[in-house]
Amino acid sequence: MSLEKLKELRKRRMEGASIALRKSKEYLLSCEQEVYGKQHELEQYAHWRLQHQDDLFNQLQSNSFSPDDLGRYLADVDGLKFKKQQIKEALETAKKKHQQAERNINEKKMTLSLITKKLEKLSEIIDIKKKELSSGDSIKEEDEVDEIVAFRAATR
Repeated sequence: MSLEKLKELRKRRMEGASIALRKSKEYLLSCEQEVYGKQHELEQYAHWRLQHQDDLFNQLQSNSFSPDDLGRYLADVDGLKFKKQQIKEALETAKKKHQQAERNINEKKMTLSLITKKLEKLSEIIDIKKKELSSGDSIKEEDEVDEIVAFRAATR
């Protein structure tokens, strides 16, 4: 494979790595939004839960209650706790996805950096080869001129 073809291949790899990095950044942004949304949901739920729990307790107090009413109240409170736990677990899952997305971006950055360095190195090699060829051509031309001058001098 010629150096120019290799250079084109590395350029395509670099473009692909750039696109992958951009997509990873977009995914990270969506993960950040998800974490923010879950945190906001948890805060809103905590506030609503306290209010709702107070309302349930006030309803229980305002009526003459039976053991069944107390059982329903306790079941409702347990349901509220369970819902809070579900939201917390969803928040933790979102945070883990966010951390994985950050690690993925770091890997993509390292890959892009490596590909870029290889491309730069190859470009330098190509430039050196071109200089060598052009200087080799001028040396060849000088040798040819010297041969012509020597031939003319010998024939005179």
